[in-house]
Amino acid sequence: MSTQNNKKFLFGIVGMVFLATVAFTLMSTEDEPVEDQIEIEVSKEVDVEKTKEFEINIVNRKMTLDPPLISVEVGDQVLLNIKSDENLRFHIHEYDHEIMLMADEVRILSFPAMLPGRFDIEVHSGENDMDMGDMDLSNAKISIESVMVMDNTATVSVEIEGIEFPSEGIHWHIKLDEEITDDDHSALMVFDEKSYILKSITKGEHTVYVSLVNAEHKLIGNQASQTFVIESVMEPGMDMEEEHEEEEKAILIGFLEVMPKA
Repeated sequence: MSTQNNKKFLFGIVGMVFLATVAFTLMSTEDEPVEDQIEIEVSKEVDVEKTKEFEINIVNRKMTLDPPLISVEVGDQVLLNIKSDENLRFHIHEYDHEIMLMADEVRILSFPAMLPGRFDIEVHSGENDMDMGDMDLSNAKISIESVMVMDNTATVSVEIEGIEFPSEGIHWHIKLDEEITDDDHSALMVFDEKSYILKSITKGEHTVYVSLVNAEHKLIGNQASQTFVIESVMEPGMDMEEEHEEEEKAILIGFLEVMPKA
């Protein structure tokens, strides 16, 4: 190959390298803002948990919010700081969240709003004013005295020892075919009576569980159980739910409104 041809070849290689370098530099420069834009879009898609906090004051068994409405969206974490001028039980229907309110003390109730709709908020009045802080719960015990079966119902009677009953905040839970746990809001609550009627029970063998609990729904002492048999076949159309016939007066004070997520 001639000297002139060698020079042309070398110049060609140098030119290609130069053009490749310039192109790479331009591409790198253009990519930087694109990467920034992608990061922003991703950050917008992150579903950060939202907390909606409300100050709830109950005076003369009425919620002072005007209107008496707690409005949130599905997915919100609801945080209620609740204060009452008397001892009451605060209850949100369907969600079945409850908390005992002591006069002039702030109690906190927090839960995720996952079920859309409008739900009643009630307070339940009690007649006992004993301070739980003065109570000795170490010897508290519950036992099942009897289970009387009639058709598709079972009347469960209990014996409570080692504690004065009824007492403020102290009540017992009853549950069919499943043990009771702390903070068990699916269990039925009994406050002032020592018996409860389970209704619309299906035919077959069942086990009923009972346990004493405090105002925060924490188990006190033992858990008792007894097995019984229902011989009758439940008639079509009978309500399968076990309704709690509460002796306490329920007072509607407002609503929880959970809107679908926008």
